[in-house]
Amino acid sequence: MEENQTSKENNSLLNSKNVFINSLENMVKSLLEKTDSGTLFKLIFDFIFKALSYVFLVFGIISCIINIFGDDGYFANFDYYDSGEKTLAIVGFLIGLTTCLLVLYIIFTIIKKRADQLESSPYDGILSYIYKVSAPVIISIFGEVFSVITLTVGVLFIVANLINSTVYFPLSDLANFMSQVFDMGINENTQIYLSGSWDYFTEGIKMSFGIVALSPVVFICTYIFKTFYKYVIELIIKLIEFSITKNGVLILFIALVLSYIVIGGFFSEIIEEIF
Repeated sequence: MEENQTSKENNSLLNSKNVFINSLENMVKSLLEKTDSGTLFKLIFDFIFKALSYVFLVFGIISCIINIFGDDGYFANFDYYDSGEKTLAIVGFLIGLTTCLLVLYIIFTIIKKRADQLESSPYDGILSYIYKVSAPVIISIFGEVFSVITLTVGVLFIVANLINSTVYFPLSDLANFMSQVFDMGINENTQIYLSGSWDYFTEGIKMSFGIVALSPVVFICTYIFKTFYKYVIELIIKLIEFSITKNGVLILFIALVLSYIVIGGFFSEIIEEIF
């Protein structure tokens, strides 16, 4: 009786082990099939772009909150303001916070929409998916987001000049982040508020409208660059396709020889002049 019970327990353990091993093998097999078909890479890229939309949203909301308080927060210098200046600064704070939260949702919608478009696009190999599909989407996202941020700066700067006070702009952290990622050269110590003054009202308004006008310029230039990028990619593909033909190999060989002669002779003359 005990032997039968022990045998059943052993069989049960073996069956459980076989089920686990089979499940593991099926999972590995499915993963390999997705890798071979490219589905896995597409899923990774689609996830990254969708996650990016939520990263911008969460990061922006956190910036809106943490930049209110603290030694470097918006209200840090309120002790030096009189009652009238405090009132105007609070108005600027409410306008800036509301505007920036709205802009954050717009940016989130833009990135998520582009991520959905990327997800619905066909997959034709990882390299093709990177330079033909993903790269143009990245260009579009960058241009659209930066255009929205530029427009926001211009509008809030107009408000700051009209109310003769400061306006809350916590999205400066977002602008700094984009600057670091894309090496745009924006000052990393960009302030979290935009300041306006009636003493320099004309100059401030001119600058504000100049920034607003810059927004569509950024938007248009983005799509010009995107179109140029696509033309360059198509040209490179055609050159590669031509270079693997017999005539292409011959022309490429002649071009390499001529370039070696010209460039080699040019540099040899420079070296002789130096030494």
